[in-house]
Amino acid sequence: MSLEQTESQNPLNIDTTEQGGLHIEEKSESTSVVTPVPTAELEAKIPAPQRALNRTGTIEHLAARRPAPPLDAQSSEVKQRLSELRPEITTLVTDLRWGGVSVQDTTERLIPLLNVGSLQQWVPVLVPFILEIDRAGNLVPAWLKVIEQDDDADLPPDGNPAETMTGRARRFAILMLGNYKSPELSQLLGKLASDPNTSLYATQSLVKQATTPALQALVSALKDAEGWAKVDIVEACLTLNQTRFHDILLASGLDRVAGLESYIAIPIFRSISLERYLRGGIAIAPRLVQQAAMIFAQVLQDSMKTISGPLGTDALPVVFERNLAPLATALFEGARSAPNWQNVLAVHRLATLLGRYWGEISRGTVQDPRILESVYACLPMMPEIERWMNGPGRDVLLESLTRSDEETSIPVVKVLGELRDPRAISILVSFIEATTGITSREQALRLGHICDALGRLGDNRAVQPMIQLVERSVNVVIRAARPKRRDNLPVGDPDIPGSIVYAAVIRALGQLNDRNSLDFIIRAANDFDPYVRTETLEILKRIDPTGSDLRSQAAARQALNDPRDSTARLACQLVAQYQDTNAISSLQSITQTRPELAPAAHDALKRLGQ
Repeated sequence: MSLEQTESQNPLNIDTTEQGGLHIEEKSESTSVVTPVPTAELEAKIPAPQRALNRTGTIEHLAARRPAPPLDAQSSEVKQRLSELRPEITTLVTDLRWGGVSVQDTTERLIPLLNVGSLQQWVPVLVPFILEIDRAGNLVPAWLKVIEQDDDADLPPDGNPAETMTGRARRFAILMLGNYKSPELSQLLGKLASDPNTSLYATQSLVKQATTPALQALVSALKDAEGWAKVDIVEACLTLNQTRFHDILLASGLDRVAGLESYIAIPIFRSISLERYLRGGIAIAPRLVQQAAMIFAQVLQDSMKTISGPLGTDALPVVFERNLAPLATALFEGARSAPNWQNVLAVHRLATLLGRYWGEISRGTVQDPRILESVYACLPMMPEIERWMNGPGRDVLLESLTRSDEETSIPVVKVLGELRDPRAISILVSFIEATTGITSREQALRLGHICDALGRLGDNRAVQPMIQLVERSVNVVIRAARPKRRDNLPVGDPDIPGSIVYAAVIRALGQLNDRNSLDFIIRAANDFDPYVRTETLEILKRIDPTGSDLRSQAAARQALNDPRDSTARLACQLVAQYQDTNAISSLQSITQTRPELAPAAHDALKRLGQ
């Protein structure tokens, strides 16, 4: 009798048909084994999430989404490895089932066997291979024990836990659970799906199970999931291709995924027809209308980051993968009939995208017929969109700004800054004047966007309120007295909110080109945080481009000794721009003492005639 035909004492291959509270139907079973959700095409059109680089799971998720050559299961090396693994795993199954070996001992023997190589390459080969040996699920207790292990706590900041022996075993174990249909396993996988360290694999296993408890676990996990976990859950739900999930996914929208919005918006845009949601009406809940507009706006924004060239030279921007004209028409109709800040923002993004692509088409830069056809089809509505945005559209944004919370005000502030509506100045200044302290990173980001908008609006009445904001909420004197840091502040550092606001004010003063604030800006060059110091030098290049103020020259020379290489490199450029011959000796010293800065110093010396 083969092991594949044995039944475990606690059968796990249960095909449950219980009715769940959400009345979710099971997906028909497939004989294929779970493989990672294909995301290479998606990844190619989404930049690395800069705002989320420190988010849990980022290193692993980005690594898993990079295209990797498939493993050749027919190669002699792979066949040899599998032939060596087969008796080892078979022995583990027999010893655990009949030999009296404990689960703990089995787990300890199993973990090193799974250390085969790249998870992304080996999953399609190893998971079905192990399933062939243990279809009955005798190793499930060992898989559960493996999952209980902790990932390596000593990984460097850029380390990938999936590249360690224990981490690799945990992830194989999670994927193996997808082959055994048990409500208890579905419940466990649902919990793992809420954790960004395991969600990438738990969601795939829930999709593979495709039972009512599995689908309920997936939907339940969506309610509270954040960051990468939510990204994985949304992708998993979309792979099920069940239209009944569409409202749930749209209602969840872009909440709790700051910095990862594109990873939610693009899959939803590709999988769900948004026209009826964008158009709205009494049959569509307002929340669905708003979130559909936000998703469309995100796709429009992402599609402006890449201007396609002639056909075949670049990937088609995502928004042009679907017929743009019906989407644009539905959005504008919905915005006119029931305006809210979300669909007004989307209309603004649409107008910006069409204007930018029309300019590129006129210059002959864009020649892809798919883009040309979409843009031409939308052009007739542009005059009406422009008139509406200059009137009712802006009014909606201004009204929402006066009564919005922190979460909604950030995108509205950004759009008003882009529109340069002077009516927003007094509202934004009042926000700054009402701020007596900075208590969180989220509040600091909001204030930063307000300062950026005030800089774009170009009204110097905002200068003093912004400077006073820093004086009230950022202890500039104490920060300047601390030793200058070489590295960025660590995640969670209590000084980060102050740095965000300080740098945002410096940046806004540079946009306003207010020379009267030069003394305030130059003092920031002595801040302990390299983020603030670097921003200061960038602004000095703009606000005093010739170094006509001797204080600017002195600040640039002092920055040549900055402990952060990128800041010192920027200082080399600045002293050369200022034609400051007093910096020659310092530059010559840099060529001898800081090899990593020698090219920048030599270039500056050359520009100074040395």
